[in-house]
Amino acid sequence: MAGDELGRSRSPLSPLDPLLNPTSVAVIGASDKTGRIGFVVVNSLVQGGFSGPIFPVNPRLTRLLDMPVYPSIKDVPNEVDLAIIVLRKELVLQAMEDCGRKGVKAVIVMSSGFSELGDEKAEEELTAKARHYGIRFLGPNCAGYAAPWESVYASFENRVQQGNLGFISQSGAMCAVFLALARAEGLGLSMFVSYGNAADVGPDELLKYLNTHEPSLLIAGYLEGLVARQARQFLSAARSISPHKPILVLKPGNTSAGARAIASHTGALAGEQAIYSGAFRQAGILQAKTLYEFIDACKTLTTLPLPAGDRVAIMTNSGGPGVLAVDACARAGLAVPKFDSAFMQHLRTTIPPSCSVDNPVDVGPEGNEGTYQQIVQLLLANRDVDIVLVVCVPPAFSDIRAITKAVIAAKRTCTSKPLVTCWMAGDIVAESLPLLEKASIPNFPTPQRAATALSFLVQRAKWLNNQ
Repeated sequence: MAGDELGRSRSPLSPLDPLLNPTSVAVIGASDKTGRIGFVVVNSLVQGGFSGPIFPVNPRLTRLLDMPVYPSIKDVPNEVDLAIIVLRKELVLQAMEDCGRKGVKAVIVMSSGFSELGDEKAEEELTAKARHYGIRFLGPNCAGYAAPWESVYASFENRVQQGNLGFISQSGAMCAVFLALARAEGLGLSMFVSYGNAADVGPDELLKYLNTHEPSLLIAGYLEGLVARQARQFLSAARSISPHKPILVLKPGNTSAGARAIASHTGALAGEQAIYSGAFRQAGILQAKTLYEFIDACKTLTTLPLPAGDRVAIMTNSGGPGVLAVDACARAGLAVPKFDSAFMQHLRTTIPPSCSVDNPVDVGPEGNEGTYQQIVQLLLANRDVDIVLVVCVPPAFSDIRAITKAVIAAKRTCTSKPLVTCWMAGDIVAESLPLLEKASIPNFPTPQRAATALSFLVQRAKWLNNQ
């Protein structure tokens, strides 16, 4: 299905479409200085291939990027779905008034200095103004959003590749961090939304929107804290969505110092971690503890089928990494069962007598691509195996590309079980990683990261089975 068809296939149309899937965009505070956000946002819309009209607004400019610039939003001759406000705080309220008089349907307020810095009154006035005109708005204090399938890059963060992960974040900077790590890990996004102070549109509505957004197979979020009303709405939305789409959250503020920092950043309450964790479990929300754990879980949840159980078969070419993998799986709550004698005897016919055929299966440093393909196929076909983890530390004489292609070929014989790799040799294996990415086989640099990422698949499967 084409990207445009995927992105615009919701029926009926969402009330947030003017905000998140607009047909026209104005940028109030557009700039001709390349280092200013007002320039970057306009340029992102242009470079991202937005198909509708773009209206830069600035009373001191006449043209920008070969487009006419308008002195005020009221001077734009066309209807405007979405206006992006990039102005000093003291000018934002009047800009919202002008948008209301113009009939603008939705607004993004990127400007900061509101409740996150203790000025609740200014934020309340802004919200009241928007509600008076029936305007839905994102922010203030946000980085906007990008929707790659719809070619809408309404943000100053445009470094994103197309994929199937919908990501929401209170923090605009965390969007930048996440996007950078996602690119490095070959993880594509269907949408990211920085919602900032959530004076109007909050995380619960964004969950509901992404639930209807067909390209988004996983909804993930960086969530610092919620006020009581937001918490109830967010958890209620999550409970209704979790049976259909997985939801993954990274929530900091596990220490008193972290909670204090959150209050100064967004004005939100971090709350007791135990209370959040319990509520998340009941709502079917998966929770990551660290940033890399979050990224790794996104990789498995967007690319792999859910396992039937928690039994992991490990294949390795060295004893030490194999032991590390066993320990990592055990710590992650996964089982590494002993194979039955008949299966071990079958394995014995394919590898040297000096190598282990128990779990993990050790093919030794001389294991070639033929051995890898045959062993991986056998492990995938074993009814007592739910997940396969292949660990490799390639010696100088091995051909890691050939081994990688063999694992990919083996995977094609069984697509119903999760298979991940752990190529552990840094730059030595770098040339093979794009092959794995193209084949939708997540790779992890350490057994610990691989096992933890797999545990999220098991958690998700167990939760669904208990519903």
